[in-house]
Amino acid sequence: MGNDSADNLVKLYSEMVVLLKQEEVIRRETEEKLLNAKAAIDPRKEFNKWLKTNTGKTWKLKQFDYQDSKCAACRDPLRFADAVVHHVLPLKDFGSAANKPENFKLLHPGCNLAIGTKIVDFSD
Repeated sequence: MGNDSADNLVKLYSEMVVLLKQEEVIRRETEEKLLNAKAAIDPRKEFNKWLKTNTGKTWKLKQFDYQDSKCAACRDPLRFADAVVHHVLPLKDFGSAANKPENFKLLHPGCNLAIGTKIVDFSD
């Protein structure tokens, strides 16, 4: 009877080792697939591509007029050529959900850099 228990224990241990190795392979494959998916759906690339479209260019012109040619952060005059699009909710934290025109403001490049990924209230 003791021999059967020992044999069963060895068998279970061997099966556990096999399952752990399989789990490790599956985990690595899953991590690789996730990295590939994240690379394919890069919110920054999506945004930059959108900004170059007619829709993106039109949005920037309308937003520039809406902001009365002023930086949304410091309220100083802003040249259209200098205006950069700032994500109020940062791409870093919100991903593609941050790529909506209602989440964008036009800022001076320096103001954009100073704010970085902090969430700022731009209301008057």
